[in-house]
Amino acid sequence: MAGKRKANEAGSSNGLRGDVLCVLGVLKVATADQIQRLASPNLTYRRTLKKTAALRKEARTASHRGAANDLRGHGLAVDGGRTRGGEEVRLLTKDGLAAAAIDLDREPEEMGGMPKSAGRSGASHLMTVNETVIALIRPKPDLDLVAGEPAEAVAAAQAAVDAPKGIGTLTSYATEVALPVKGTWKNPAIGSARADRVKVPLALPAP
Repeated sequence: MAGKRKANEAGSSNGLRGDVLCVLGVLKVATADQIQRLASPNLTYRRTLKKTAALRKEARTASHRGAANDLRGHGLAVDGGRTRGGEEVRLLTKDGLAAAAIDLDREPEEMGGMPKSAGRSGASHLMTVNETVIALIRPKPDLDLVAGEPAEAVAAAQAAVDAPKGIGTLTSYATEVALPVKGTWKNPAIGSARADRVKVPLALPAP
């Protein structure tokens, strides 16, 4: 047990670390709040008795913040600055992106690149892309995991479940994908555009 605590000092599970890897593998840069809403939407409807919105957010994102910290300890993730609202953003290292590709079952060229200066200027564009993906997916909570919460929270979770379905799932999207004007998908020419988001699997031409 001591060895496990040392390896993952924040105490995160394999599943939680996998959640963070997958979300960051798709979005590239995200806050703990965005990771939680995509990976564990049921947590949005728990801890609702906390006195303030800030305390509720801190409680519902704690497990994913811990998982991101453990990934950082393994050299797979780094802190990427803060949004204009002051929220810390996380992003993957090169090794983290490779690990996410395995979890997402994607080829390296389907993963897209890492954005430059991710959190240095507030990451406002990246946060907008993330919120668009979340709005398209409309993650649904598992009502069994909300059982026992206050009636208002259960009702809100039920309303989310009953709302129209979103478009795809997290693994339906990729971001920062090169669209080569010349070169190849694996080695796009300098100056090639990058798509903010695309649906996958990509229709890559034969080599």
